[in-house]
Amino acid sequence: MLVVFRTRGVDWDRFAATLRTHEEDLSRSGCSRVEAFRNRNHPAEWIMLQHWPDKATFDQFAADIGPHLDLEAGVDWTDVSTWETSALPEDG
Repeated sequence: MLVVFRTRGVDWDRFAATLRTHEEDLSRSGCSRVEAFRNRNHPAEWIMLQHWPDKATFDQFAADIGPHLDLEAGVDWTDVSTWETSALPEDG
């Protein structure tokens, strides 16, 4: 399952450092992949993609350490959506 996060941020370096610091925590929680991007024309617009095995696993993370990571990273997500079906296989 893919979870898509969107926000307007102010401190990209803080956000990126938090992701790097807690990459293992995310993995232990069940997240198999994380990507984060800034908009090319509007660098304050950020998007993050996370791959989770299912919604229940993501919901447990979101109820447990997710809010602490958001606070540490200095982000307040304006939109979070879940996506279950991919048109292409993950490996290619």
